[in-house]
Formats: sequence, C-alpha cells, structure tokens
Amino acid sequence: MEGKIIFIAVLAVALIAAVILAANVSAFRNWLVYAVTEAEAKFGGKTGKLKLRYVYDLAVEAFPVLAKTLPFSFFSWAVDSALLIMRGMIEDNAKIADIVNNEDKE
Repeated sequence: MEGKIIFIAVLAVALIAAVILAANVSAFRNWLVYAVTEAEAKFGGKTGKLKLRYVYDLAVEAFPVLAKTLPFSFFSWAVDSALLIMRGMIEDNAKIADIVNNEDKE
C-alpha cells in the first residue's frame, strides 16, 4: 500500500514538472521568435553569425540559467527553428515584413 502511495506521489510530481517544463519551453520558443525578429531587423541579411551571437547574448540575459544548462549547439538549432517561424510570419503578414525590413522607419 505504501508503495502505491509513493508511486502516485512521484507520478504527480513528475506530471507537474512536465507541465511546468512544457510551459517554459513554449514561452522560450515564443521569446526566441521575437529575439530573432529583432536581430533580423537590427542587422539585416547576410549577418547570420552576428545575429546568432546577438540572440544568444539576449537569451543569456533574459534566461541566465541557459548559459549553464543548454548546449550552444541546441541553442543554435532552436534559433534556426525560430527563424523558420519568423519567415512564415513575414510571408503571411506584410506589416511584419515591413518592420523586419526596416521599411517603416524614417
């Protein structure tokens, strides 16, 4: 009987941790799309390494634990995924494309 109670408690804690982790991953992914969009608007095309470094620096500032836990190769892959989302947003919305391409700035 005690074994079942311990198992259920461990399972509940694991489920709660999984929900919290999923929410944080989603929030980080959304933030990353914002950061790559900002970097694209700031530096423009053909500056991939500079933009990656800029986004990494922003991420370490916003999420300090990243520097200690997330391998840079995984971060780079996450940035590539965020870029795909950003490109889709640009294709779907001319206003976003104007912002990223600095066409609304005077």
